[in-house]
Amino acid sequence: MNITINGKPVDITIEDEKTIGEVLSGLENWLRGSGHRLSGLEVDGETADSRSLEAFLKRPLSAVEALDIKTSSWVEHASQAIASLYGVLQELENAAFGERENLRRDWEAWPEAQFLRSEVPELYLMAEKTFAGEGLAPRDLEGLLEERLRELENPRGALEALGSLVETLAGRLGDLPLDIQTGKDSRAAETMTLFSTLAEKLLRLFNLLRIEGLSPENLSIEGAPVREFIGEFDAALKDLIRAYEERDTVLVGDLAEYELAPRLLRFYAAIIA
Repeated sequence: MNITINGKPVDITIEDEKTIGEVLSGLENWLRGSGHRLSGLEVDGETADSRSLEAFLKRPLSAVEALDIKTSSWVEHASQAIASLYGVLQELENAAFGERENLRRDWEAWPEAQFLRSEVPELYLMAEKTFAGEGLAPRDLEGLLEERLRELENPRGALEALGSLVETLAGRLGDLPLDIQTGKDSRAAETMTLFSTLAEKLLRLFNLLRIEGLSPENLSIEGAPVREFIGEFDAALKDLIRAYEERDTVLVGDLAEYELAPRLLRFYAAIIA
């Protein structure tokens, strides 16, 4: 049997696999490690679609002469999935109340929706709430999706655009305990929201750069592996949120000024370099 990926020959050793599905299952983890996902299948010149895929996967290898496995990068999959959701949301804006459920049901059956559900679950849950009329309005969610598409298209550019905001937020973190003590609750709440949002965005962009090979896997920050640094950063952020909710201004001050502000600056400096 001749096996190709995107039309190019590959050296794949068949061991105990008996069906096409078993071959693809074995390839899945390897593809994930390379930042790719399965996107299509062609068997002896015949392309599988949503209706025939299950039968194709059950086909025994002994009955196959040529297998071409189609793959796309994670970024390509994510862009397509988000763009598809964007289009459905535009329909939702003008849909009658009775049509909302049909749009939701149709969208949930799409492969793009299933990709979001497994790979970008926060967007999937936001979309579910929007369809139910409980979350963001369609137009507001569209704005968020536009931001995500810009990140996918140019993660380096999106990262560079955050420079001044990182500096500003680091300064505001130092002011956080004083804002709480002097009754500037709205400013303190805004600082917490902005910081949480910025931290999530930085992590998304770092992962995109890593997927595209633009950020080294062995990156370290002040001698610590980046994954260890991120874990400590995340733990400190959770401690800050808990201390803020309990209005423990002493702990908020220590965490904000001496833990999170300098770590935010170091993390940004490391991934923008």
